[in-house]
Amino acid sequence: MSADARALPAARLLPAYGVGMVSMVLWAASPAATQFMVTDIPPLAAGLARTVFAAGLALPLALLLGLPLPKGWVQWRLALISVVIGFTAFPLIYTYGISRTSTAHAALILAALPVIVGAIGAVVERRMLKPMWYLGVCVAMAGEWLLVTSPESSGTATLAGDLICLLACFGSGAGYVAGARLSAHIGTWSATFWVLAMAGVVQLPLLALAGWEVPWGDIGGPAWGGLLFMAFGVGILGYAAWYWALKEGGVVRMAPLQFTQPLISLVLAVALFAEAITPAIMVAAVTVLAGIAITRRG
Repeated sequence: MSADARALPAARLLPAYGVGMVSMVLWAASPAATQFMVTDIPPLAAGLARTVFAAGLALPLALLLGLPLPKGWVQWRLALISVVIGFTAFPLIYTYGISRTSTAHAALILAALPVIVGAIGAVVERRMLKPMWYLGVCVAMAGEWLLVTSPESSGTATLAGDLICLLACFGSGAGYVAGARLSAHIGTWSATFWVLAMAGVVQLPLLALAGWEVPWGDIGGPAWGGLLFMAFGVGILGYAAWYWALKEGGVVRMAPLQFTQPLISLVLAVALFAEAITPAIMVAAVTVLAGIAITRRG
């Protein structure tokens, strides 16, 4: 029986929520860090480098700690989904998308993740969700729709960039669910480190091709800082914390935490890039937050 299918004591839920919020804070800074990356590094090379750099730490740690590898077709299938969709498709597509839109827009679009994660988790677990959850999802997604279709723009926001970021969220959602289920079999750190290591091995030749003409010696400090934060802060610590929270608290129950990301991301967008918070963004943010409250009741 899954964690979402049974009543969990508060002593177990509180740590799950706390660790989940740690990953939310780290991920809330990812749009800003990605913007710093793509100022000096081409989007394709930046998306590949963040995973390869993270794998450079994950692989030695996995070997040093003797972390168990996946066993059997079921576990390897979950690992493969995480590698291909969660750790390869998502960072590449999202990095390209954010290079064509604003930090504020990309941050709010990430708020669609709870809808995707919760829905995929419910399908995988073959569970029917409560009507209040669906109502909250509709309200939150209405906020996303207002943001993406608004004629107003903030900074370098474009419709194409917004839609690309939204597409990336679907890959991320599938990767989260697969990673959480793999963690239940082999443990959080094993799932995180081995999947990262495998993704890095796959992407290393691609990085060699994509980064061949990148003037790495001329890349500025902010771009390097963004790359290192995305590789280690988001790629390792963020994923490990989130997988653990999903495993302990349940996919559907933890998924709405992701709605808290836009608030921190919007603050960072204003503080770091001086992006204007337009009326459309304000209405979208309020609508998304209303969806949070309704979804939590469901």
